[in-house]
Amino acid sequence: MKKILPGILLIVLSVFIAERFFPQIRMKQLTVVTIPGGALVSINGVPAGFSPLKQFVPYGGVFVVAEKDGFFLSDSLVKLPLDTLFLQLREGCLLVVNTNPPGCHIISHDYSGISPCSLVVESGNSVEITALGEMGISVTRTVNVLTPGARVVELAVPYEFTDQTGGFVFSVIPRDLLPFAMGPLTVGRYEVTVSQFTDFMNAVDPWLLTDSLSIRGRTCLMDSILKCNWRCSVGFNIDTTAYAPLEGTNDYPMVGMTWNAAEWYCDWFSSTGSTGLEFRLLNANEWRILAEPGADVPVNLSDINETILSRHPELNDGWRESAPAGVLGQSSFGLCAMQGNVWEWTFSEGIAVGGSWLSSVEDCRAGSIIKLSDNLGYPFVGFRIVATGFPTDNNYSSISGIGD
Repeated sequence: MKKILPGILLIVLSVFIAERFFPQIRMKQLTVVTIPGGALVSINGVPAGFSPLKQFVPYGGVFVVAEKDGFFLSDSLVKLPLDTLFLQLREGCLLVVNTNPPGCHIISHDYSGISPCSLVVESGNSVEITALGEMGISVTRTVNVLTPGARVVELAVPYEFTDQTGGFVFSVIPRDLLPFAMGPLTVGRYEVTVSQFTDFMNAVDPWLLTDSLSIRGRTCLMDSILKCNWRCSVGFNIDTTAYAPLEGTNDYPMVGMTWNAAEWYCDWFSSTGSTGLEFRLLNANEWRILAEPGADVPVNLSDINETILSRHPELNDGWRESAPAGVLGQSSFGLCAMQGNVWEWTFSEGIAVGGSWLSSVEDCRAGSIIKLSDNLGYPFVGFRIVATGFPTDNNYSSISGIGD
């Protein structure tokens, strides 16, 4: 008996100490009831099931969260002893956000997620939802939420597409962002480069045909589509019988081609590219609409080797003439150098738009138009290509109301 008493006293003392100083190790059954029912209940951050729910919890207290689609979450710090916890969930509006393309970063007030996603907002108010796409381009839409319930919000964001056959990079602009008659559009992010134009020349003239009347160092093709009396960016090596960009010019805009040559390139690329689209030159109205969002993007206005009285005599942006593709930044459509750098041929014969490295500052704007001879090439005129529609090998156009 003397040996048993100390053991009993030790047990009693242990229970007293545990209850006094470590109440959390004791367990008690807690019933969680939510209004409405069927809410997911988490206890101390761990999902426990759907309400109504009975769960053994530490006696010292727990943090309970209840959440349900279409309602704002409700939480409570529970101090036991408490047998039943009632949580009232406040109804809101459930917004299901889809984007074209999917996978955009969605931001709205204190919400942040990846589309497709859903968020709950207060009814009777308006809410701004921003979708940030892969090119760093964002689109913001204001949604008026008048009543509780659920609705689907669709946001279209320009995205980048690369033609796998030739590495041509496009900005795909969904119809939602353009006047109805224009979209969707697949637009070259940059002007056609020297390297890309050289691929075309090699495809249509693989033998570098010459005749006795051709200027030395040029071919019949060069004489017919590069009608200019200045040094062209494309040369060739008789030993390899292939056209090639002059050293260091690969990524610069191709200039010097006639208007007909630009049209010919569009036809050739339509038949050889992987997009399944029919490419063409932009018309002047399309070009203006696509160029206007880039008004704050820096333009190329080189003036290193000459002083032009209509421009600032000390102007020097670091390039001798045009700037390489993509170095001047992009507009909210993902398009580069829509203003300045080189004038661009349009669908209208002999009409070029946008200004160039040789232009005045006033001419490097969305509304600038110049009339030139369509059968001559100029060292300050290039072009970019466009097609109506989405490329065939992407799945981004399937969202209702956003595709063709």
